[in-house]
Amino acid sequence: MNDMTLNEWDFPVDTYDLWASPTLADKKDIEVPQSMARAIVRTDTNEVLGVHGKKYKAIRHDDVVNSVFDAVRDANPSRDYKYKVETFDNGAKLRGTIDFPDLVIEPAIGDHIHFQIVFFNSYDGSWAFGQQAQGLRLWCLNGCTSPDTIAKTVAKHTTNVNVQSSAAKIQVGLDAFFNSKDTYQDWMRHHITMEEAELFLKNTLCDVRTNTTEKKHNFKQLDALMGEWRHNTKHLGTNKWALYNTMTAWATHTDESRSPAQTRRLRENQVARAVPQLTHV
Repeated sequence: MNDMTLNEWDFPVDTYDLWASPTLADKKDIEVPQSMARAIVRTDTNEVLGVHGKKYKAIRHDDVVNSVFDAVRDANPSRDYKYKVETFDNGAKLRGTIDFPDLVIEPAIGDHIHFQIVFFNSYDGSWAFGQQAQGLRLWCLNGCTSPDTIAKTVAKHTTNVNVQSSAAKIQVGLDAFFNSKDTYQDWMRHHITMEEAELFLKNTLCDVRTNTTEKKHNFKQLDALMGEWRHNTKHLGTNKWALYNTMTAWATHTDESRSPAQTRRLRENQVARAVPQLTHV
């Protein structure tokens, strides 16, 4: 973006060959074949940000940021927006948000949700380039994770970012966002019991995968989520809307985690997989 200066995400990276160093002083270093692995190095600090195979091609953070903002300008949902771009792990990961405070739905009086675009990138291989449209609930700043993959762009680090495709999906995401008002209002009207909420969370966000037929669950996580559920029901009622906000609160409040950004990304994906199952509660 031309209006940004001193960008923390705009630093030089290059691909370096790898060498294996023996423990004995009289042995020579051994070059690792490029066909096996190469390193992505931040050349202004000489930090290794990731090690990848021969097919990996770094998508620069600055190219990602510029492409997303170019897509926003092409889609032109609104000229009134705010943005935040953050890097983590010495610049290995990038997360950005673009908020549109004038693009708002109000499923209940005083309960405002505005349109938001979120995008990701990484040099360490943990995140592909990704962009998604979602809602941000202003009551407590929970990110309202959208399960609609049609409003999402994901590009592996073997391809180029397609700005035209991104712009088109921003418009699709905007249409889906305004259409979601009816869904939210239906969730507000749909009463559920504490037992139903607990069973839903137990079988989605607290389900632990195993190689056996025995069902296992994360009961510590379930207890924390049920505490959030009780808190939400005091303000929102015992309904699907409270359950939905319980999940988004859990996904977005990760400051106590060892790696908040990574934990949030993982949780948001879990919520996106769980939301379609709300229809069966």
